[in-house]
Amino acid sequence: MIQSTNTTFRPRHQARIIVLQVLYQLDVQREPVDAKVAEIVTRLATEAELTGDAADYAHRLATGAWAAHPRYDAMIMEVSAHWDLARMAVVDRNILRLALHEMNEHPDVPMRVAMDEAIELGREFGDEHTPQFINGVLDAVWKHRNAHQTG
Repeated sequence: MIQSTNTTFRPRHQARIIVLQVLYQLDVQREPVDAKVAEIVTRLATEAELTGDAADYAHRLATGAWAAHPRYDAMIMEVSAHWDLARMAVVDRNILRLALHEMNEHPDVPMRVAMDEAIELGREFGDEHTPQFINGVLDAVWKHRNAHQTG
């Protein structure tokens, strides 16, 4: 299980940590696990004592991000010409999937908040280069998306 050294969490930040754990677990298992998403989220939310709206948010975020991860992987690959998705750190890849899901499917979360949260998760769980990498990829995806919507 991914653990953070920071013990004071905002509820949605804690939900994102749980979702990162779920996505990480699903990613490394390499087996059909779609039906297990809710079960894994429930177990991790219970362990973290996450309840109410934050637990519901974790469920929605994990289910949606995992279901759409092939789409998010394609978005990442469009802007990461020099990075093979399979060779990216598992944590980095799943932080990107989580952030892209929030940016694309959760209009109540401002784009800047989704990006800042992803960068923060990178600081907490990635290596020293993760925050810059996450920022660069998300910024490139956002610019690429906007260029195609206006052009």
